[in-house]
This record gives sequence, structure tokens and C-alpha cells, in this order.
Amino acid sequence: MAKNNIQGNAKLPLPYRALIDTYYLPIKITGWLFFCIYSIIAFYKLVIDRLVNVVVMLFNGEYSLGELGLFDYSNWRLTTNFIPFDTILRYIHYSQYFNLDIIIINLLGNLLIFTPMGFLLPLLSKKCRQAWIVICIGFFSSLTVETIQFIFRVGSADIDDLILNTLGAWLGYLAYKSILIKPKK
Repeated sequence: MAKNNIQGNAKLPLPYRALIDTYYLPIKITGWLFFCIYSIIAFYKLVIDRLVNVVVMLFNGEYSLGELGLFDYSNWRLTTNFIPFDTILRYIHYSQYFNLDIIIINLLGNLLIFTPMGFLLPLLSKKCRQAWIVICIGFFSSLTVETIQFIFRVGSADIDDLILNTLGAWLGYLAYKSILIKPKK
């Protein structure tokens, strides 16, 4: 197998290639381990942590299912946005009414949370070395998170989060391409 031919019309720059050829298996295992840890932490922070809080409140008897509003979609419009760029433009146009921390966490946080996925997937798997594959994986991963948030009413389901998460995965892919891949001459 030719480890040097990383991608059809591009190769890793020589210093990276020599390092990877020497320590290929430990680097691959460490990379997948790091990716799994990243995925678990991201999914935990986006979904599981919120669901656990709801279950703890129910278990402690602090609230009932009805009081928490779980599975009550009568007022879903308060926590859901299906209009593309609505939240982003609201933060931009009415920034003086929002705390800067909220804007940064919501916009930049949603952009950056999927960036490692876009960087690590093509690095770790030859099947993920095309932009459209990374974008699709980022999109469907984000769609899963937003769907769970909508169904269980934990957090807010927002199409702008879906857009920013997918854009973040694409930016991670661009970082992978620009840092590690050098076009053949």
C-alpha cells in the first residue's frame, strides 16, 4: 500500500509524510481515540447533559412532566426557529440588546463545535477526503442534535444552529486541506 499517496492529486508535505510513515499505527489509533472523545464530549454538551438535568429534576420530584413541558408542543414556536438566518440576523441587528457573551457563545460556539469533525474525519478516514462527504456528515450530525433538542425540548431547535454547525464542519475541512495537504506540482 502506498501510504504516501494520501489523496489523488495532493500529498502531505514531506515532513508530515515521513513522520506519519514512521508512526502510522500509533498516530491512527490516537487520532481515532481523540475523535471519539471529542464526539462524546460534543454530544454530551449538546444533548445528554440537558437530558440528564431534565431526568434529575423529574426524579427528584421538583417538576412533573407537564410542568417541564416535555412532549407538549403547543408552544413550540418559543423554542424553535425554522427560518434560515433569522437568529443570526437578530443577533447582528439587535446586538445592543443582547449580552456579548450570548452572541459569541451562540454564533461562534455553533460554528466551532463541529470544526474538529471537519478537520479530523478526512485526516483519519480516506472515505472522508471529499468536501461534500464532510459537509453531509456535519449536516446530518447537527440535524440529529437539533431533532433531539426539538423532540425532548432541551435547548432550542434552530435552523441557524444547523447552518453554523455545517459551516463549522466545512471550515474544519478547509483547515485540513490548507494545513496538511500540498497540491502536487
